[in-house]
Amino acid sequence: MNPFAEHKKIDAHTHIGNFGSPFNVNFNTDLLLKQMEEFNIEKTTLCPAAYMLNEEVNTAYKQHPDKIIPLAWINANLGDAAYADAEHYLRDEGFAGLKMQPLFDGFTADSPAVDPVMEIARKYKKPVFIHCGHPPFSLPWQIGLLAERHPDVQIVMIHMGHGHGVYIDASITMAKKFDNLYLEISGMPMGCQIKNAYETVGEDRVMFGIDSPFHHPSVEIQRVLSCGLDEEGLENVFYNNAAKFMGL
Repeated sequence: MNPFAEHKKIDAHTHIGNFGSPFNVNFNTDLLLKQMEEFNIEKTTLCPAAYMLNEEVNTAYKQHPDKIIPLAWINANLGDAAYADAEHYLRDEGFAGLKMQPLFDGFTADSPAVDPVMEIARKYKKPVFIHCGHPPFSLPWQIGLLAERHPDVQIVMIHMGHGHGVYIDASITMAKKFDNLYLEISGMPMGCQIKNAYETVGEDRVMFGIDSPFHHPSVEIQRVLSCGLDEEGLENVFYNNAAKFMGL
């Protein structure tokens, strides 16, 4: 048996689509389904490769509604067009939440342009996932300020600070300060901080993710397996927390 398939999982953050320079990687629905079967992933919270490609996720969701939890990528820099997209995908297409990538789209996570997106999410009682860990656009402190302004919106800090130890620590600090902040751990290299977040932020506020096609499932799974949590903790991070958060 594949040792990485032992625990049932929900992937809280993955993409389909073609990512060009500097990544030059592609990941489609067929590859996603194969990955899910191989690594015992029951559901995947899915994003497109860019804000203009939400229909690719919508198509995958309609084909596999039992496996895919769809998020709409919203570029707050587009103003009214972005807000209309957020309304459409939450109201008309049944998407589970919204995702923002301030680094790629060039706005700060606490920009006033983000506030209408948050209000739309609040209206539909849906979460907002935000890329976290790159200056000057997606720093944990900026996401903390956003969480403070919108206490009724659940926010997931994707990567919980990513590859920088200071930002990882700050993500934990912000999540301890604001109880509407949750931590997704894909691409975050410090396994010890998974256990630290689990014990100090909350046992239900840390979620496993892969961030395909940028990271390999075996690497992301092994980081959780080696972080020092007991069996109950592993089951919570791999599956239970995301299931509860997404209302499954």
